[in-house]
Amino acid sequence: MIELKNVSKYYNNNGVITLGLRNINLTFEKNEIVAIVGESGSGKSTLLNVICGVDSYEEGEILFNGYETSYFNQEDMDTFRRKNVSFIYQNYNIIESYTVLENVMFPLLINGSTIKEAKEKAIELIEKVGLKNRINHRGTKLSGGEKQRCIIARALATNSPILACDEPTGNLDSKTGEEIINLIKEVAKDKLVLIVSHNYEQVEGIVTRTIRISDGEVVADSNVNHNQTLDAKDGDILGEEGNKINLKTLGCIALNNLRRTPKKNIFIFSVLFVLSLIGLYLIGGSYSMSIESQYNPYAGYSNTVREKVIVYDIEHRCFDSSIFDKYENYVNAFYEENKYSISLGGMKYIDSFGGVSLTCHMPYNIYNKFGDDNVGEDRAFLVFPQAHNVEKEIIDLVISNDIYLSDDYKVDVVGCAECSEISYPLLVVSKEQLEQINPYAGMNSFVYVNKNSTNRVQFSDTISKPVLIVDNKDIVINDLFYILYNDTYRFKVDDYDLVVKDDVSRWYGGHYSDYQLIIPMNHILDNCYELTIYTNDISSVEALASANGLKTIVPAKSGSQVLSLSFFIFAFTVICSSFILLFLTLISYVVLHKVYQSRKKDYAIMRSLGLMKTQMARILRFEVLSLGIVASLCSLLAFFILGKTMYSYDPIGAESILVTITNPIFIIVYFVVMFLFDLLLAHRFNKRLFKFSVTKTIKEVF
Repeated sequence: MIELKNVSKYYNNNGVITLGLRNINLTFEKNEIVAIVGESGSGKSTLLNVICGVDSYEEGEILFNGYETSYFNQEDMDTFRRKNVSFIYQNYNIIESYTVLENVMFPLLINGSTIKEAKEKAIELIEKVGLKNRINHRGTKLSGGEKQRCIIARALATNSPILACDEPTGNLDSKTGEEIINLIKEVAKDKLVLIVSHNYEQVEGIVTRTIRISDGEVVADSNVNHNQTLDAKDGDILGEEGNKINLKTLGCIALNNLRRTPKKNIFIFSVLFVLSLIGLYLIGGSYSMSIESQYNPYAGYSNTVREKVIVYDIEHRCFDSSIFDKYENYVNAFYEENKYSISLGGMKYIDSFGGVSLTCHMPYNIYNKFGDDNVGEDRAFLVFPQAHNVEKEIIDLVISNDIYLSDDYKVDVVGCAECSEISYPLLVVSKEQLEQINPYAGMNSFVYVNKNSTNRVQFSDTISKPVLIVDNKDIVINDLFYILYNDTYRFKVDDYDLVVKDDVSRWYGGHYSDYQLIIPMNHILDNCYELTIYTNDISSVEALASANGLKTIVPAKSGSQVLSLSFFIFAFTVICSSFILLFLTLISYVVLHKVYQSRKKDYAIMRSLGLMKTQMARILRFEVLSLGIVASLCSLLAFFILGKTMYSYDPIGAESILVTITNPIFIIVYFVVMFLFDLLLAHRFNKRLFKFSVTKTIKEVF
């Protein structure tokens, strides 16, 4: 079964080489119960560890069922132990947070059994060792003898051909020790049992062979067949599945670890929850800054709410507005860019408003609402820019008096609110009201085309011929084609193109001139030259417009620049937040490291049972990520509750929180960052907890 050929083992301790074993030649077979005895430090435990793959060897060869093991790497050794060796240690090596049932089920699960199969077989083995009445007791509640019985049941679970016992009765009284020895004898059938013991008299009655070790060498061996060699190969010692353990099993182990250590995990969760709150605040701030860095409206637009997008043809041709019927839209809503004076009855104008703009759309994000927002007939709603800080007396005055728009049309303002996204007040009216107001009266020119264009289009409320204005010189267009200073310009109005064939910079001091096309209002009202759309899904509108050969512009972003001040603030915020998160990672590692160190014994036991370093790392990673994800979800919930709570006394701040944490993009970014954050923590824990081999880890905890 096992053959050792000239096996030697050395230890390197800070450059000092010490002997562990020297030129060991031994052969072991099934049905042997072998006692390995010797003085303390003689090498008997080292021999047991080398035979069972817990420790490595430097010289010679060990054959198991005819297979050489000298080429095994650490993962192969871990798999070898899981498939072929069961252990009983002096210090019980029981996972104390687990119940008896869970301890016995563990090796069955990592060897491929389902939970149901593992439970049935574990109960049978627990009854066999006499622990049926303690089956649901944790390891911490068991006596020494009960712990050893539990370990024997666990050793029997995988039916391993080798049972390795290192001082199995060392911490037991004589009566309990005798019971354990008899139990080992009872379960030793068809196994190779290796017992390291300092009390030979206690095991003498059951052993079939005794090996005495002194100074790392075999000095006595009662086996008369010690020269027999084993060449026949009997099965694959690593098993068909090799080192594979499915992720579901590893996940079940991780969840059970979390369930069985509630106090430690509550502490870990608390730390991660606080870190998640800080992370949410930092990431939320960075995300908000990233959004703000995109919004820098051009002064030419009065209505710059963020849900507004303007669709137009780059060559100023009219187009079919029905393409966008599924969105809230307004044809030729040029009036939204105009500013109108208002007065309260016969009172003076409220000059502090700076004029108001008309709109039929109620902004989505309004705060501090007073009165009613139900517009219609002569009822209107006035939205102030947040930056104006309008006093309550003014609001009461507006609501309690009739409002006259440009001394011409009376409206009843039934409510007021504030909005942080506009620069000028908005008077929200119904479409029916708009038809009576004549919203195009007195309109000024405004940027209608692409923000980078020098073309400005002006619409007149009077019937006139199209006029080209070049450097403030009006030239009436009488013909379709005409020549000005030998430079050809072609103009067509209504269904025709506007084309500037050549610039006139050389005629006017070397600078580009502004071109303004004045189009009579009767052309505008009969056709769609521009469509104003309101939606929270601006990207879909932009995609639809592009697919139909149309252009779009978002007024709230019309003055945005890549290197704007808001962009630099955003970049600075992201850099600072990244450094803070990294610093918090190091702090949290220091805080949580001690907690995970206290569980090092459990991890060492699991590794001794055959779990590899990579698999243990996955289990720990799963534990940390599970707690981290739950902590992140609780942080989002906490901020959501905070936002709802703040709404009554700070609606602007509350709305800012709620809009941010309910944004799908932000949620994805937040969870990706926190996932990487938790993954980094798990990596550091793995690096420290599993930096040593299983041998050194076991020696440290036992």
